[in-house]
Amino acid sequence: MRQIGLVGTVILVLSLIVSFANYVGMRGFEWSPTSTGFAYSLVLSLGFIISLGAGVFGALKEMDEFLIAAGAGIIALDLLNKLFANVLYSWGYLDTMLLLAGVMMILDSFYVRRAKVARLEASKLETKPEELLAHLDKLVSEADTSQSDGALTLEKEIFDIKQQLWAESKKSPEMGRKLRIRLYHSRAVQEIVKRFIGSDMKVIEPALEVSESPTYPALSDLNRYPQKTIQFTLNELVESGILRKKLYEKLVSCPTCHHSSKVFTRHKCPKCESYDVNINRLMQHLECGAVYDYKEYHTPTGIICPKCSKAVDESTQLKPVGVAFKCGSCGGISSDPNKAFFCRNCAIEFQLKNCELQDTYSYSLNDEVKSEATETLTVLNIAGAIEKLGFTVNAPGILKGKTGITHEFTLTCNKKEKIVAIELATAEEQLEIGRVLASYAKLSDITQAKSLFIAIPKLEQQARDFLNANRIQFIESANMYEIADKTLQFLKQFD
Repeated sequence: MRQIGLVGTVILVLSLIVSFANYVGMRGFEWSPTSTGFAYSLVLSLGFIISLGAGVFGALKEMDEFLIAAGAGIIALDLLNKLFANVLYSWGYLDTMLLLAGVMMILDSFYVRRAKVARLEASKLETKPEELLAHLDKLVSEADTSQSDGALTLEKEIFDIKQQLWAESKKSPEMGRKLRIRLYHSRAVQEIVKRFIGSDMKVIEPALEVSESPTYPALSDLNRYPQKTIQFTLNELVESGILRKKLYEKLVSCPTCHHSSKVFTRHKCPKCESYDVNINRLMQHLECGAVYDYKEYHTPTGIICPKCSKAVDESTQLKPVGVAFKCGSCGGISSDPNKAFFCRNCAIEFQLKNCELQDTYSYSLNDEVKSEATETLTVLNIAGAIEKLGFTVNAPGILKGKTGITHEFTLTCNKKEKIVAIELATAEEQLEIGRVLASYAKLSDITQAKSLFIAIPKLEQQARDFLNANRIQFIESANMYEIADKTLQFLKQFD
């Protein structure tokens, strides 16, 4: 499609060359300004050349205005030539080619316009992620104080901006991490992710019993949040890469009300269409060969064969031979009843081909961000607990050391001129001495503050011995609640 305008200009050039060659070959070239036919041909030629220039410029520079002007000019000149036929430009196949060239230039202008709009939209995403973040913060603030009338509009705009930002994060890992950190500050996100980090829970599975949409028993204590909020939060956690989702079940939903909770499967008699169909489990009495429904062998006096009237040992003398479906309305027997679905909410019956299939998912923590999530939520948990003791908390915290170097710590907190610097580090299994040495260089340079090192999940023995030898207090644990409790015990000595 992009080459159409260029092709149109090539056709125009060839048409002009062929026309001029024919004219010179048949009549020779003679400069006759006083001749009406010559003047007409000269003006027409100049018009085509100007249109050609505009078309080439528009195609190369992707300027749709020039392409439209060039195409319209060529068509107008060609039609003018039709009305006032001249020796140089006689109406025929060349005129058809000129018309084709004009049409192709105009067609190309539509593509050029769409391409420019697409690039403009793309440039907005590429160059303004920070502006989008700032706008998102503003909208979220407005949504918190908005009346119900404007809440839906704000919610949709917030959703659209988040979608743009998550799309941008696919190209920028740093943007992805920045968005995840923002998510961790959401109370609902914290309470969901903590279930994976603070317990042995591996997966969140939906319950599909009676509700109109799936609920999650593992999150049942989050009853202060609407189910819609919980589902939206789960979707955001998946978009961010914090959680992984896996298809759990496809639910049959009503095509009218779109609910799945009140849709029931009906097995219908092929003869009378009644759904009063019962299953008969056929059993053969091996001694006499009789075949009856399993229930027909049971009598008040025991298990008796209806044919030979002998007592039957169920475990050795009855053999299952299949099932048959019997209609309670017409008595008809079938091996495979018809299937339909009935929505009790709408009181309509429908077939599988007319239904909606609703995807439901289970959710698990993404191992790739487990360390990040653990560290971030632990820091937030500690900060919240410390603030309750009356400390002012900064995360991250900045302190200047005795060497004059400014250091950044995971947390700093102060109360009544008493300052504490807290450094937190995580590892898959245990922290090695190298990671401890990096933090020790900062902690030892801070003389005006007490220091605490937190290791998740634990320290290797050499690192532990090093901290003890240098009198750096530390905490080891894989449980964020235990870490918060031990941190509070440490800080209470400064009250």
